[in-house]
Amino acid sequence: MNFKNLNLINPIIRAVTEAGYSKPTEIQSNVIPQILMGRDVMGCAQTGTGKTGAFVMPVLQLLKKSAPEHKEIRTLILTPTRALATEVEENFKIYTKYLPLSLFTVYDGVSQGGQLAALRKRVDVLIATPERLLDLVAQRHINLSKIEILILDEADKMPNASFIDQVKKVLKLIPQKRQTLFFSSTMPKDLRRFADSLLNNPVEIMITQDSSIAKNVDPSISLVEKKEKTDLLVNLLQDDSLLRSLHFAMKRTVRI
Repeated sequence: MNFKNLNLINPIIRAVTEAGYSKPTEIQSNVIPQILMGRDVMGCAQTGTGKTGAFVMPVLQLLKKSAPEHKEIRTLILTPTRALATEVEENFKIYTKYLPLSLFTVYDGVSQGGQLAALRKRVDVLIATPERLLDLVAQRHINLSKIEILILDEADKMPNASFIDQVKKVLKLIPQKRQTLFFSSTMPKDLRRFADSLLNNPVEIMITQDSSIAKNVDPSISLVEKKEKTDLLVNLLQDDSLLRSLHFAMKRTVRI
């Protein structure tokens, strides 16, 4: 299985290949064809399995395929946190390398002036945290009346009930006739009930792993003295064989 088998267009395949990906992950192989067919999707897979790419690639293809006359936002992606919003944004930047589509991200903690300037231009994809989004809608800086695709990413990381209430307020502002994609790392019963209230006859794709660590994650640990930590980190960051890495530092306690 490769990305061509998923009927993705050449600009996306070219961007994916240049990013270093040779074949789709399991969640991508299952989800991408369903999204391209316009189906609502409930997807569940562990962190690190390629969930973001699973919806980014087909959504971009759908947007490229149809170019309406209006200049309003066409796709809305809601994320629970600023960090997740920026992560999704980075994925979109990778895959839009050869596509004439624009995206923008709004979240708390950033000057509103710069965000407003960007929103005056055409935005095909808006990535947002609900609180900041509702604030900008209330000020009439954002119009959600033309949304074609709604995506909720990492839904199980919703911090509390008030967050869900904010999402419900957003739902009242977008068309009922839309494609909805719901992604999460876990699917407890209450979250599933919430997903069921959003989705229309969805395809359910649940990817389970025997281990709590995703297959494409290679964990390792290095025990070094405090004074050696900086040199070790520099060496790891300069290692060309590591395409992506995440590093944690811990204080080691010796018990006698």
